[in-house]
Amino acid sequence: MRFRQSVKYRLMIGFVLVMIPIIAYMLFNNSISRELVKTKVSETYSNTLSIFSGQIDHYLMQIDDYLYKMAVLDPDIGLLSSYPVNSNEYTLTKVRIDAKLNRDVGVYNLLNSVFLFQPNDIIFGIESLYGETHKLINAHMLANKDRQDEMLLYGKTNWYIGESERIDGKYFLINYIKINDSIYFGAIVTIKAIHELLLIQWNDGEIGYSDIYLTEENGLTAALTGLEGLEQDSTSSIIESNEREFVIMDQFSDVTNVAYRLAIPEKTIMKELLFFRNATLVAPIFFLVVLGLYVLFMQRMLFKPLHELMLGMKKISLGNLGVRLKHNKTVEFDFLANTFNDMAEQVKNLKIDVYEEQLRVKQGELKQLQSQINPHFYMNSLNIIYNFAVLEEMESVKKMSLHLADYFRFIMTSNQEMITLREELKHIENYIVIQQLRFPNRLEMNMLDVEPYLDYRITALTIQPFIENAIVHGFKNRKQMFRILVTAKQATATTFTITIADNGTGFTAEVLEKLQRREPIVDEQRRSLGIGNVIERLELLYGARASIAFSNHAETGGAVVDITFPIQEEGS
Repeated sequence: MRFRQSVKYRLMIGFVLVMIPIIAYMLFNNSISRELVKTKVSETYSNTLSIFSGQIDHYLMQIDDYLYKMAVLDPDIGLLSSYPVNSNEYTLTKVRIDAKLNRDVGVYNLLNSVFLFQPNDIIFGIESLYGETHKLINAHMLANKDRQDEMLLYGKTNWYIGESERIDGKYFLINYIKINDSIYFGAIVTIKAIHELLLIQWNDGEIGYSDIYLTEENGLTAALTGLEGLEQDSTSSIIESNEREFVIMDQFSDVTNVAYRLAIPEKTIMKELLFFRNATLVAPIFFLVVLGLYVLFMQRMLFKPLHELMLGMKKISLGNLGVRLKHNKTVEFDFLANTFNDMAEQVKNLKIDVYEEQLRVKQGELKQLQSQINPHFYMNSLNIIYNFAVLEEMESVKKMSLHLADYFRFIMTSNQEMITLREELKHIENYIVIQQLRFPNRLEMNMLDVEPYLDYRITALTIQPFIENAIVHGFKNRKQMFRILVTAKQATATTFTITIADNGTGFTAEVLEKLQRREPIVDEQRRSLGIGNVIERLELLYGARASIAFSNHAETGGAVVDITFPIQEEGS
């Protein structure tokens, strides 16, 4: 009973349970691999045959295009019918046409001959015997030239199969264009030439056999070349010959009524399958033996001490700093156990100190962020006092100095992380008065619905930076009154929202996008806007309980900032 509860027993049972479906799958996979391999290899051969068919069709269409251009654009062909057959002009024109045809017949792939036919004369360029080709063209055209008169208009060419013992291989493709009632311009391609290209890829009995068939609406009808050593059959997908089986693939031409057939020996397709089948049968047994021995070894040398180490680390992560590991006979794990025990003791001793240090760092970060002073505002304020002194406006100097002193006293002497909303708004009023002295009769700030929230506590200097940004970056038109509105409202049962809105230029699309991604924002003079400062302090103090949203006013286009604080009344 205890053996069944042991790790060794469970590991063996687990391994067997894992290997049974794997072995079953490999055996099943081997049973279906024959057809799968046959299908995939056949697809490869079929794709190759399709590429070959496309190339032949491309060659035939190139010849089509050549026939059409010569028939329409060549001036000699157009003039030939206007001269008497025995005239000098006819003879000279014929000579020029003959030279062109003999030149062009060697340019186009597969082209056996190209000809200009009329009942009394034939002009043609040729790659084969002159006399036999002349007789073939004359006999074929006299018998078949009217066969497709309804279709053979300019640009309406059509390749079809011809048959004659005068040409090598007996069968050929012919296409011609009707120039006028008596003249036809055409070309001949032999089936043997196409088949020779096909044999370049399949010319060995171990690789496969090839054939070209005539096609009609009901499929393949007659073989134009022969599958050597194989019985002809136009319908079955398997041919049996000489105790071998062949997989059959057909590809139909898009240009003419022929099809290309491959017969691939099944043995060629399946020749590598025997090795994989044997490997499939042997591999599970081999892996079963090796992995079993390896698991037994690893269970003793690694798994057990590693499990003890992981268990100790888990207890440490749960706060149990009194856990200690036993010594191990293995040098490496004994070292790890001693190191773990030392580290656990050190963590236990330093945990309180680290926690207190983190609190001090957090407080220091808050104070540092609170104490940041905008140097540009400081210099501008001193310049304003200087200008008032030069103008001998002593009352303005007094007023400016008083509010500036209160402003900086608040920043430099405040050691509190939290202040009331009343204190923050008082500080903002000092800032606004200073700015109004700088921009007389051009700056106005109003506060609405803030009374119920004046005793609520917020982190210091979270609203004033947005008032400053509104003036610095939104107050662009100095000829119009710039208005700032500060409002407060209840957001949820535990939060309230302060909204700062102005009638200035608002946020640009680029700035809004950066604010949404919480990226640092700088102005054109590379000065920080201070928004990141506020966000960092809110996250440090409140976490997810506080938030800031940025937008532009739908009517005025000015900037709108919504700051949501958790409700903390004074004294709480």
